[in-house]
Formats: sequence, structure tokens, C-alpha cells
Amino acid sequence: MKTILQTPRVLVRQFAEDEIDLLLTMNADERIARYITRRTVDETRDLFAQMLIDYKNTPELGRWALFNLEDNDFIGMCMLLDARPGLSGIEIGYSLNYKYWGMGLATEVVRATADYGLNTLNLKDICAITNIDNALSQRVLLKTGFKPSGTAVINYRLLPLFVKTKGDQ
Repeated sequence: MKTILQTPRVLVRQFAEDEIDLLLTMNADERIARYITRRTVDETRDLFAQMLIDYKNTPELGRWALFNLEDNDFIGMCMLLDARPGLSGIEIGYSLNYKYWGMGLATEVVRATADYGLNTLNLKDICAITNIDNALSQRVLLKTGFKPSGTAVINYRLLPLFVKTKGDQ
């Protein structure tokens, strides 16, 4: 498994083949699930299998695991991927286990992941969407330099859209 980046508190790396349960457990927590794309267990397993294939095909992009550098505990996941239909360019996203909310880790990870995309991968811009009710995630995006850019329709829902452009750093 390839390390993507490291922040002062978080290791961002590809998931290992035997780590599907980390994702399943996190996604089963209703406090988290209400803000992310809902998937059945089978859909999550299929997505995880595709993630492992994608690591080989596009190693610079992906859905990555977040681990606490202090004790190697699973914090959550983040992603940089080709944007889903209805958006353009590259999309950033993240979700953290509930016990890690409110510690500034989301801000740390989003800032580092966006920097990786804009400066290491030399992307022109990165987009992000949030659940309309997820004010905390919207605040994370604003704190890390993303700017509101209207709305997007994803899965028949109108969602706030944010964009960070390389020149705005």
C-alpha cells in the first residue's frame, strides 16, 4: 500500500486489501452515514474492490485511508477522484469516524490533500460538495480556501458546491 502524504497527525495511504471492515464499520455509523453517499454492504464491498483496482490504474488519485500517526488508529478516509457526473474536474471528499470530529483533523487532511492535488499533481482546480445540512464540513472547506460556487444536482439532490483554484492558494 502506497503512502500518499502525511500531515503532523495523519498518515494518508492506500487501503490494504484486508481493510474493508474499517470502511464498513465507519459507514454503518448513522452520525456519519447521514452526510455521505449511502451504500449497501454489497455496494461498499464492490466499491472497495474497484478502489484496489484503481490504485493500479490511476495511482495518483483514489480513495485513501487516514490513520492516526500516534497510535495507528483508523481515522477515516479521503479522496481525490475524477468528479462525479454533474461536476467537472477533480473532486475532493472525506469522512471521519465520529470520535475524531471536532479535533481539526478534517481541516488538516483537506488542506494537505488539496495542496497535494494542486501542487504535486498540478491540478488547475478541485471541487467539493457537501450535504446541505453539513455546516461543519462547509466550514472546513471555507477554512481551507475553497470558495462557494453555486450548487450541483447529485442523485436528485441540490448540494452546495465549492471550488479551490490553484491561483487562490
